[in-house]
Formats: sequence, structure tokens, C-alpha cells
Amino acid sequence: MIIGIDGCKSGWFATWKEPSGFLKSAVFTKLNQLVESFEDNSSLTIGIDMPVVLDDSIPREADRMARTLLGKKASSIFTAPTSQMLYQPTYELACQFSKKNFGKSISIQSWHLFPKIKDVQTVIHHEQLDMYEIHPELSFRAMNNNEVVMESKKTSNGFLMRRRLIEKHFLTFDFETIRTEHLKKNVADDDILDALAVLWSTQRVTDKQATFLPDLPLKPNMRIAY
Repeated sequence: MIIGIDGCKSGWFATWKEPSGFLKSAVFTKLNQLVESFEDNSSLTIGIDMPVVLDDSIPREADRMARTLLGKKASSIFTAPTSQMLYQPTYELACQFSKKNFGKSISIQSWHLFPKIKDVQTVIHHEQLDMYEIHPELSFRAMNNNEVVMESKKTSNGFLMRRRLIEKHFLTFDFETIRTEHLKKNVADDDILDALAVLWSTQRVTDKQATFLPDLPLKPNMRIAY
């Protein structure tokens, strides 16, 4: 079973392809709930738009390389924290730790990702699970003949460009069908496209077609695939 996951307002938005070829999706509050839902599968391959393996310093090589590839869209890559930074109890203490050890603070946007990064850490060592870090904008770049989609996904044109890329690679994809299954207060429109972009790259991992940043990481699987 191959699953693509994007963070959403109510937790995690997950999508996968059934043996019939049709796409299915669901929302999970915690990743352990997702793993338990698929416990009948002997193995799970999950791609997720969230840092998976953390470094002992910042920024990770994977983050630096991803920013280089995305150019003017580099700001979509947030700096992954170290493990010690992740478990600081407040934003102020996390900033102090970062400044003391690495000479720079962390953004409030990065801090808001910490609960989800912590959730990832609760499942990465699960015996039936292979988890890969995927960044949707790198996936869209790969779908788009290695050209970065510069338009913001929050604009109508940027959203349409990404939707067409998904439709090209998932012939059974029907955005409106998936949209009607989930409340917008729980799952945003771009969460749907991002999860499918993650699913596309995760399939490339299993097919041994994916590119990894970096190819040889300092820690096992401390890399971004697309």
C-alpha cells in the first residue's frame, strides 16, 4: 500500500490508489491512527510533506538542496529543527536554543510545524512502515518537465496549473469528487493537490524512479524524494 500525506487543519489528509485504480482519501487526527487503519497490510510505503529524519544541526543538506532547486520558490522549504530544538517547551526557548547553538532564530511558521514533526517521530520506527519525506513543490517541478511552478498555489492560476499536472498523472483523479468528501474547514483545496503530488513521488520511490536530495545523506533516509 502506497499513501501520500499532507498536513491539514484537522490533522493529516491521506490519499492512495485502490487496486481498481481509483483514488481514495481520508483524514486522520494522528499518524498512529493511519497506521492502525492499514494494519492488515504487510507493509506500508508512506510519503509525507513533513521532515522525517532530523539532523543534529541546521539547516539540513536536504533543505539547502531543495531550496536551490526551487529558486524563487525556496521560501516554501522550512528549516527542519534538530531533535533537541523540537522538544523545547516554548517558541521563545526554541529560538534561544537555536541562536545559542546555530547563530540564528527560527520562524514562527516553522514552530507551528513542530507538533506535526513530533507526530511523525512517533511512527517512523514502525516495523511495517517505510516513510519518505516529500516536498510537493519539488514533485510539481518534476511533473512540469523540471520547471518550477512559480505561481502561488493560493491563486486561481497557480492552483489550476497544479491541478492539471495531477490530472495528467492520475487519470482517475476527479477533484470535485474528493472535494465533496471533506469539509473545507478540515481540508483545504491545495491540501488535496499536495497529497496527490506526494503520492506521485512516493510511487516513484517504489518504482526506483525518484530523485533524492541528497543521494547519500549523513543519516539513513535524511533526504527529500521527488
